[in-house]
Amino acid sequence: MSTIVSANEAAHRFGLSEKTVRRWIASGKLKADKSGRAYRVMLSEVAALVEPDTAHDRGPSADTVRTADIGSAPSTADSMSAMSGIPELVALVDRLQAEARHHAEAAARWQERAGMLADRLSLAESEIRVLSAPQTTPQPQDEPEEPEPTPTPPSPFPAPLEPSKNEGSVWAAWWPLILTAGALVLVVALLSWPM
Repeated sequence: MSTIVSANEAAHRFGLSEKTVRRWIASGKLKADKSGRAYRVMLSEVAALVEPDTAHDRGPSADTVRTADIGSAPSTADSMSAMSGIPELVALVDRLQAEARHHAEAAARWQERAGMLADRLSLAESEIRVLSAPQTTPQPQDEPEEPEPTPTPPSPFPAPLEPSKNEGSVWAAWWPLILTAGALVLVVALLSWPM
């Protein structure tokens, strides 16, 4: 007499899933007794069902072998030659990505420099306007008025030197032009600086 076990245990002994054993029971291939929610089966009957199923694991029989159309599959030489170019393509993509990152970083640096130079230029122009504005001499009145303080932004440039008394008129005439030319030369030099 054969041993009676649960469907779960029979499935584990033969390397099957419990679902397969339960399908066999439902289809009538395997006789089982139901106790509660569990099915109880005889191991010999499960082994008899498993034996024909393991025959296909040994490989196909001679009459079931199909031959493939030889022309439909790519040749091994073609597939190998196509795969040999992949490392070069990967290296090319990596190199191009590195170049793109380098160019983006350089563009960001130049953008930052251009912004900084624009700020310096506007500051220099405002200083030129202040220096070239006509200075009025206060006329004596009954009560001395206090001059209104004019707020000036802090300058990154050093304070200009005061002209000497004998050069006052020449220096005052050329000072705005010299300062503007110097600022423009600085902008051009920084924009043409090699990276």
